[in-house]
Amino acid sequence: MQIRDNLKIIFPTKFMQKQEISFVLFGGTGDLTKRKLVPAFARLIHEGRIRDDSTIIGISRKKMSDQEYKKFLIGSVKEDKDKEYIRKLDIRFFSGDFTKSGLSGLKQLIEKSEKPGCNRIYYLSTSFRFFPDIVKELKSQNLHKKDKVFTRMVFEKPFGDDLSSSEELDKEIHKVFSEEDVFRLDHYLAKETVMNLNVLKSTNTALYKTFSNKYIESIEIIIDEDLGVENRIEYYNDTGAIKDMFQSHLLQMLSLLLMELPHTLTADNIHDEKLKILKNLEILPASNHILGQYESYEKEAKASSLKLSKIETFAKIELNCKIPKWDGVKLILRTGKKLKNKIGKIKINFKTNSNNVIIDIYKKQEPNTPNEYATLLSEIIKGDKTLFTRSDEVAESWKIVEKIEKIRDKIKFIKYKDNSDPEE
Repeated sequence: MQIRDNLKIIFPTKFMQKQEISFVLFGGTGDLTKRKLVPAFARLIHEGRIRDDSTIIGISRKKMSDQEYKKFLIGSVKEDKDKEYIRKLDIRFFSGDFTKSGLSGLKQLIEKSEKPGCNRIYYLSTSFRFFPDIVKELKSQNLHKKDKVFTRMVFEKPFGDDLSSSEELDKEIHKVFSEEDVFRLDHYLAKETVMNLNVLKSTNTALYKTFSNKYIESIEIIIDEDLGVENRIEYYNDTGAIKDMFQSHLLQMLSLLLMELPHTLTADNIHDEKLKILKNLEILPASNHILGQYESYEKEAKASSLKLSKIETFAKIELNCKIPKWDGVKLILRTGKKLKNKIGKIKINFKTNSNNVIIDIYKKQEPNTPNEYATLLSEIIKGDKTLFTRSDEVAESWKIVEKIEKIRDKIKFIKYKDNSDPEE
């Protein structure tokens, strides 16, 4: 059974008035801002979710005038109508690093730029190592207070690089901002089919009744990429596939798939159910897993003057969930770079007659479908945290990663040919 276009995509129906927002973008000239955030701003203006004269303040070490930064943002979108939307925004630029001395004067710029009654969203698409310094500096300049309807913080993954650093980040951030105002972003949770996993379970009751070890042999979540690490090699050489993809995207999707449907689909209820799954996941013995690195990675690392590490660009990890309903079902999470095909799917394999259900994760985006970041920004504005990760979920995910790290040396490690399948 192939599930493709027969799912009704559910987006929030609550009416949201056009908002007066200022977006303060740390990492404002980065790749994520250019590729993801700017098209999302255009989409939100098109949908009437933010005013077309909202304020964008970009912050980075680069030297730019406001006009140069505006030109940079306009050049980030392709469609003429989107360029016009971005052109109407009140766009400012602040040059400085993310330290106390580097952010001096930010308060004056923000206060000069914002309109009365304006809400504010800080978006941190920087290394997590800058998060505490940025938060402390916002507090020192009195830019953290809720003198508006809201002031919210958005953090891009990764949220730390292990359990200890993640907990330290939470500690430092919560000194200034409450958990209510913190949004940890995982863009896979805004993909259409991922958002609709609970819709699938609640509307297809016959299928949902088979979601147990009585009927299911195994579940595979696969995110294969045909491209290499490319310009992310410096980050990837320290991080690898497990910390980059497994800790966040794959575990989040697995917890959504396995969780029980709460009586009401509130954010906290959904997070509580996901947490139950994460707490009950166990890593199978080392012989069940495969790690690997594509052949040309070594050449790429040398070209970037990086010390070659035995970092995985491919990972296949098998788990079990100790909850009685799922105990014994093999849970297979696979991801990798420079593989044979670009594939994103959830495959549910049943015990009888070799039946399976395949849910596509990568779907061709329809013309009127909001992009993932537009959806996420819209939810941040509304204050709905359903599509974001709660602090205790992040902690449990890092605990699972640490269990893998303890047996890493016992896991089979292979070199695979570029654009091949390591398991073939």
